[in-house]
Amino acid sequence: MIPYDFKRYESEKQSKIQLACELVANLPRCSQKKYLLIDTWYPAKSVLETAAQSGCHVISGLKTNRIFYPQGIRQSLKEFANHIRKSDTDLVTVGHTSYRVYRYEGKLNMVENAVVFLCWDAAESLTLKNMRAFLSTDISLSSEQILSYYSKRWVIETYFRTIKGNFSFDCYQVRSTKAIHRFWTLLSLYRCFLHPYRTRYTSRWITAMAGKKKPKLD
Repeated sequence: MIPYDFKRYESEKQSKIQLACELVANLPRCSQKKYLLIDTWYPAKSVLETAAQSGCHVISGLKTNRIFYPQGIRQSLKEFANHIRKSDTDLVTVGHTSYRVYRYEGKLNMVENAVVFLCWDAAESLTLKNMRAFLSTDISLSSEQILSYYSKRWVIETYFRTIKGNFSFDCYQVRSTKAIHRFWTLLSLYRCFLHPYRTRYTSRWITAMAGKKKPKLD
């Protein structure tokens, strides 16, 4: 995973959804299919529309209070999940893990037609507590493909965990916007160019970035 772009969130200027739409709208176009992998906070109608206009399909986590229309009946995912039995699900294996999946294709409040998954680890009971929900705007994908593609999003989480936990990104001692952007750029450069070729020399640089010797950025 290579960081392509980043932008600092400023709540007084725009919402996170507006910021997400702006970033998606500026993605380069290409002839290959593109998939926007997002967590449960961002599958708003405006994000889905912007992604479609930019030539992207969306694969996303969903909150269980989202509304959909199985057999034309309006209800939330969590309400519907109470009626699902094991016999209603399919067994899907991704990597070394198997899941019980209920697949729905149809309307949601935020999109006219999409695939929705209600998903449980095969080793766990089909309770609401154990359930995870997912959305795909590409209805041509198989269940295995959707879950496999979405699993790639975990790299994003580990990237931010690394730069926060090891490189002091969540407690840097700079205040100016320029300094913050410089610091973030340095971390992205490390991730892109140095991380695959770590040596004892880059380890010294990492130690400095982690706070034992804070680089001067102002």
